[in-house]
Amino acid sequence: MGIKKMTIRNAAASDAEAITSLAATTMREAFGPPLNPMEWVDAYIEDSLTLPQIRQELTDPRSLFFVVESETGELAGYAKVRQKAPPRRFSERHALEIQRIYLLKNQIGDGRGKQLMNHCLAYGKIKGFRAVYLGVWERNEHAIQFYERQGFKPFGWHVFQFGPDRQRDIWMGKAL
Repeated sequence: MGIKKMTIRNAAASDAEAITSLAATTMREAFGPPLNPMEWVDAYIEDSLTLPQIRQELTDPRSLFFVVESETGELAGYAKVRQKAPPRRFSERHALEIQRIYLLKNQIGDGRGKQLMNHCLAYGKIKGFRAVYLGVWERNEHAIQFYERQGFKPFGWHVFQFGPDRQRDIWMGKAL
């Protein structure tokens, strides 16, 4: 299957509701059953992916959201990058974090993820960052393989509290 037509653009404040809805859907698709009980996922969404939270993140000068629009103009995915001090284990200190990168499940596998990642990487280069890094759940094998294909290498891990479960996220990074 060829790469489908899509548009990637910077999110605007007016996208807050759509991003909130998309974030909840992609979180459920990526981390819900059978990987985690849905009540854990819903609790995370209710705590961390609310409309007020997304609105605040959209106004944070250290963060930027990119949204993916399908050929019909519907939001099909999003990414959030932010300027934050990288983990101590990451040798490059002038690095950009890719904090979130998600596509709807029915949008995965046709090259959109690679396009969205390339957009994040290009933004990092344009802004003068020397590297990018991200955290990925150790059980998300599909995502880990995708990041490895994009040239990311593991450099450590950290604990991510998800409901009552202390899960391990792998830190991965890549030079720009």
